[in-house]
Amino acid sequence: MPRQPSTSAAPPGNRVQVIDRAMFLLDVLMRMPRGASALELAQATELDRTTVHRVLRTLAFWGMVQAREGIYALGPKCLVLGTAQHDRLGIRRAALPHAIELQEKGVGRRRAIVSISVPALDEVVIIERIWAPSVPLNIITDIGTHFPLDASVSGRAILAAWPRERGIAHVGEERYAAASDRLEAIRAARGLSFGLSEMRPGVGTLACPVFGRGGEAVAALIVAGLALEEELDPEAPLAQHALRSAASISAVLRAS
Repeated sequence: MPRQPSTSAAPPGNRVQVIDRAMFLLDVLMRMPRGASALELAQATELDRTTVHRVLRTLAFWGMVQAREGIYALGPKCLVLGTAQHDRLGIRRAALPHAIELQEKGVGRRRAIVSISVPALDEVVIIERIWAPSVPLNIITDIGTHFPLDASVSGRAILAAWPRERGIAHVGEERYAAASDRLEAIRAARGLSFGLSEMRPGVGTLACPVFGRGGEAVAALIVAGLALEEELDPEAPLAQHALRSAASISAVLRAS
């Protein structure tokens, strides 16, 4: 559960307490897919129940939350804002043709899925995925699924490509230091990040960064599936194909 934000962490006048509380409630609700009552949210956030009710009513007015029988969940406006944000980046549009090509010619008959993730604060979020009918449904990751930057294959691919200072700004010194050995291994593997059974038992994952116009990693291209152990190597054909696809996406983004 996220901690309650503290207005003392910022200089006076730099933050608005009621907005802090609203964002805190939204962050907690994001991690409660079945929703929660106002009382449960007050207990989870340690905010006064009256304050929680007042903030929720305002968020409901703007469509940021919705309520049914006293249970609050994220509202449709969150979807509109989230879609607008990644549409503005143009990553999905640039990546989709190359992700489809990677799925068809690189993955082929393997039981694997190709995905695209983007960083969001200290996490990565899946914004697209492509798969063949033979792929088991239990390894297909939903759009909107988020993982920690430092504790996911695609997150580490992005983190390893960033300057150290930017990485620490996103995940903090302690988490960055704990992942530092793995980040060095990714850099030595030309940006390829690997993992086995991290997402689900038996699922192998490889990922590589995608670079934007400014030369910084803005996304990761991912292949995850069953029986991929032999492909979790920088010289493996599928890993090399993923690198070429990521480079093609990066070229499109740089030219846009």
